[in-house]
Amino acid sequence: MKKILPNIIFMLLTTAILIAPDFITDFFFHGYYDFTWYRFSREFFATLGITFILSFTPRWFLTTVLSLFVLFAFISIAHFAYFHTYLMPYEIGILKESDDVKDIIYSIKDILPLVITLLVLWGGISYFIYYLDKKLKPIKFPKISTAFFIFLLIVYPYFIHKKPNIYLANFTHFSYFNTLNTLYLALLDSFRKKPHHNYKPYIVKKIDGGKPIVIMIMGESLNYKRMGLYGWDVNNTPNLDKLAKTDKNFAFKPAVSCSVRTICSVTTFFYNKREPDNMKLLLNNKTNIMKLATENGYDTYWLSMQSDVSLMSKVMNFAKHKKFEWEFKRQYDDELLKELKKIPFDKKTFVVLHIKAVHSPYNKYVPKEFQKFTGKRGAYYNGVLYNDYVISNVINYMKTHHKNFVIYFTSDHGEMLGFPDENGKYGHSQLVWGDTLVPFLYYSDKYHKNLNKQFYNHYEISKMLTRDLGYEIINPNEDDTYYVNGVEIDGSAGWMHYKFQNCKNPIKNPENSIKLIKKVNY
Repeated sequence: MKKILPNIIFMLLTTAILIAPDFITDFFFHGYYDFTWYRFSREFFATLGITFILSFTPRWFLTTVLSLFVLFAFISIAHFAYFHTYLMPYEIGILKESDDVKDIIYSIKDILPLVITLLVLWGGISYFIYYLDKKLKPIKFPKISTAFFIFLLIVYPYFIHKKPNIYLANFTHFSYFNTLNTLYLALLDSFRKKPHHNYKPYIVKKIDGGKPIVIMIMGESLNYKRMGLYGWDVNNTPNLDKLAKTDKNFAFKPAVSCSVRTICSVTTFFYNKREPDNMKLLLNNKTNIMKLATENGYDTYWLSMQSDVSLMSKVMNFAKHKKFEWEFKRQYDDELLKELKKIPFDKKTFVVLHIKAVHSPYNKYVPKEFQKFTGKRGAYYNGVLYNDYVISNVINYMKTHHKNFVIYFTSDHGEMLGFPDENGKYGHSQLVWGDTLVPFLYYSDKYHKNLNKQFYNHYEISKMLTRDLGYEIINPNEDDTYYVNGVEIDGSAGWMHYKFQNCKNPIKNPENSIKLIKKVNY
């Protein structure tokens, strides 16, 4: 034991060096790192394993590797300091374009004191690691330990490839892991065939101070065709049905989602992104709805019952107040209503409520008292029934206690339940129309909208929402056509290009309202 004591001391000290930047940064940028025992312990013990193996490698090797890891942590911190987001794989790909490299170098000027401080710290820490190994003189097995560590670096991408969403950079990972994973994901991504177009930049125009209270409810896997509100022969929306009959301030329309996968759809929606492969929007953040709201003086909230926060962190990080599924202790969606009631609404306020029902397995996210239907489809209807309860209660609470507000609701994507008009298919994440059909609900006690189109889509809804927050998005690439992205944010998993056309009874026959121009699969 005494022989490996220096190795253990080296392991503990270097582990502290690697993870300390996250806690220090969180002190200056609250929310940069979100501590939970489960997530922390998983990566903490992984870091202990990494530094323990490295303690047996040659001094030059361990100093090089650990210095790189510290640099990775500092890169993540610097990126967050400027963009308020985490470094993503697609940003590495964009670096190939000379104009973007110039923009990044120019941007560094805004955080130059921080960059210089981090570089000085990096040099000092690198020397300290070298000195620590020299002073402690841990046991060395240079060939075996070095070969084993290189082997781990080679096989690690395999695990990333299997579940890439888990490894996307976000506030639940240590900083050095975030950058390491991003580099690996960018490398894997470089082998995929991807579309590439040069798009004209969007123009963001401030038009006013925005509406006093704006609430955006983002649903999950809700297909408007399976809702009683839209004529489906199942009584699963009694409260919304009542609103539609008795309250002139309530409006609803069918809509098409911008993607068939949650993280892609929510990110695309909150960036006002029309073109599937227009990745520069996500790099410059100028169309980020949460960022715009914050800049326009709103008190901003992101309250979510969702657990996957990876890519969506690019949006939610700009919110002043955030709360997620694990902080709600994985309760049901009505916890969001309780949280909403805590908001004072004594100044301009923008709230995003991201609900979990009707995610599969459907009954898992539905309280027992709402489980009225049986069977697989019945379980889905239970989720719709619970959605009806949550949405209507948000509307009724705001009607009773507040004035001058607008409420939007749509779902991230649709869901198929094996009906003949879905060709017997189930679930989502398939690039077919059944996975894109979502509801669009609107309510305001004062600001009425003339929703005179037969069909809407996420792109149109997000622009409406942005306008209510005081900004107009002008897209010079826009015409009267739209897109549905596949499961990848950069369009590399395919997309559908379409336009709307008028028809009789569009709610029951959406296929007659949506004309496919082109479908691309990669």
